Parts: sequence; C-alpha cells; structure tokens
Amino acid sequence: MSSAPFSKPVLDSVLREEADFANADYAPHVHDLEINPNMFRRYHAPAQLWDWRQMAALLLGDIRGLDLLDFGCGMGEESVYFAKLGARVTGIDISELGVATLKKRAALHGLPIAAFEMRADPTSFADASFDRVHGLGILHHIGIEPGLREVERVLRPGGLGVFLEPIGNSRAVETVKTLLMKHARFLGNFDHVTDHEHNLTWREIESATRRFADARTYPFHLLYRLKRFLPDSSLTAVRRFDHGLLTLLPPLKHYAGGVVIAVRKHS
Repeated sequence: MSSAPFSKPVLDSVLREEADFANADYAPHVHDLEINPNMFRRYHAPAQLWDWRQMAALLLGDIRGLDLLDFGCGMGEESVYFAKLGARVTGIDISELGVATLKKRAALHGLPIAAFEMRADPTSFADASFDRVHGLGILHHIGIEPGLREVERVLRPGGLGVFLEPIGNSRAVETVKTLLMKHARFLGNFDHVTDHEHNLTWREIESATRRFADARTYPFHLLYRLKRFLPDSSLTAVRRFDHGLLTLLPPLKHYAGGVVIAVRKHS
C-alpha cells in the first residue's frame, strides 16, 4: 500500500467538536477490548440478510489478503473482525481516544492493524491505496458527496466500498423523531447525535453514487426504529419482519431508518 504523511490532523472547530463528542461516548468503554463472539460470527459467516451488518459483510466478499480501509473506525471493533478474516487493515478516525483504543485492541489480539488519527475528507492516502473501504455511520457525518468522492479516489480500479448509514428520507418521520429527542427524553434513551450530522436521503445517495461503475442500496429498519420502546426479546423478529416488508413492498424504503450502500469503482 502506498505511504502517506501520517501526522495528526489539524481539526477545525466542527471536527474538534465531533471528536470531543466521540471521545465522551467512547470513554466508558475503553477497557472493553475483547472480541464479541456473536458479533464476529456475523462477519465470519453472514447468512441472515435481515441483519444489515451481515448484509454488509456479504457484500464485502472474501477479504483475505486485501488492503481494507476502515473509514471512521471508531474504537476499532470492526477493524479487528476484518483483520481476523485475513485483510490487511488500516483504520482512521478523528477521535484520538478511538484510535488509541483500536491500537490497544489490535495489540491484545496480536493483529497487525495500522491505526491513524486522520480526517476522512480528505484522507492523507495516495490514490488507489485500497481494495476495500468499509464505513459504519461515517458518511452522514462528513457528507455523502465528499465522502464518496474520497472513497473513489483511494480505491483501486474495481475496488469496492460498503457503508452502513442512517437514512432520513421521510420529512414527517424525521420531524417527529427530532421532537421526541428534544422534548420526550423520558420515553427512552435516544441515540446520541451531534448538531452536524445529517441522515441521508435517497436523492443524495443516488447523486453521490453516480461516479461509480456500480452502486447498490439495501434499505433496513422500519418498525425497528421503535426499538427503544420494544422488548429486547422481540427485536430479532422485528428486524426479520422489516426485511420482509421492504422486500415485498420496495416503496416502503421511503420510511426506512438505515441503508447499506455498496459501490464499485470503474476497472
């Protein structure tokens, strides 16, 4: 893989705020370095395609011997899974705590993962540095257009990028969700968000993926969006039901809460 100047990034005020937000979110978990065997099985043997992580793992394909960039790696749990599956993994994030945790996690498990504190828009990598790029909840932070432009640049010809992202295509649903998050915290613990992230829309996805030779999207999460109000024992059944509905009635993707995006660069 091509070398790059891996100096710490100079963060503007927005990125610094995002990094601090992530650091606070990660802080309680910095000592949780063990591999989750149930989660690893989703990546090792993906078969249940109602689970968006398994769908993403299936789309990435056989990654043995490939150079894989974990784009916004967080604390590096997925980086470790990919390395255990045989990829040569590089993880980047603007959170210094996340990157430090990935380095500790990699050392604990004896995995040669490269981890760098680096912004994603753009990165410091040379053109065509990677065979695969994986991102979990990164494009809606940095913007799908600049994010995928950078992904296209760092992918090798024929390379593949796979991303799991929140989607907010329905204005009515997003309005209700925003009101609940602001005024009804007593109803449950909502996902933490910053003022700068923006759930994707189908129009944005279609526009940003046109630069690729092939682009595919897979919507997820309808009733599952109400998970904080549902018993844990029901969540697997809910995700299965959602997948069935979205398969039978594609227009329901307008109300989906998540999407897996797979893009392939021109050969």
